[in-house]
Amino acid sequence: MRLYRADISTPYVGIGRECRRGRPGHAFVGSQPPAPIRASTLACVNVQAGQRPDGESPGEGTRQRRAVVDYALQRRARLAEVYAGRASLHDVCDAHPYLLRAAAFHGQLSDVSCPVCRKEQLSEVHYVYGDALKAMSGQAKAPRELADMAQRLREFTVYVVEVCRSCRWNHLTMSFVMGQGSARPSRRRAATE
Repeated sequence: MRLYRADISTPYVGIGRECRRGRPGHAFVGSQPPAPIRASTLACVNVQAGQRPDGESPGEGTRQRRAVVDYALQRRARLAEVYAGRASLHDVCDAHPYLLRAAAFHGQLSDVSCPVCRKEQLSEVHYVYGDALKAMSGQAKAPRELADMAQRLREFTVYVVEVCRSCRWNHLTMSFVMGQGSARPSRRRAATE
């Protein structure tokens, strides 16, 4: 019994073999090393120390998103339930009035139209949470405010929610962590017995 499909596995197995040939301790099949190939997997990706894969230096990445979680599969599954009739519009189009207000005042219009009513563009609302935020935790923020907060604060989590203001469709699309990182040690002491 074969555990792989030949039409899918062969190209990727070949990429792995090509990469291993160029490593120390592996012989080349010809007189010269193989030509560099464009890999669709991470087998041949080389990143030097102190360099990010996107070319930025480590100092520039402190304000960038990290620990990104994309909820596209959950969104797709929920929409499939709606289109198949297993979930009613009343179940999915239930945005809270505060979320609708946040979409009106703090939201950013996206290029995507609403997947339910197809009448209006979706608004993306960014909610911030974290210990460093204190009273601001749980508030909706405009995207331009996030960069400023990332420079000032150590670490906070951002949740991006898409909202249709006409039919009230809403879904969590993404979450990520921003800030300067947790470089400072914790001030908590170990409990004494």
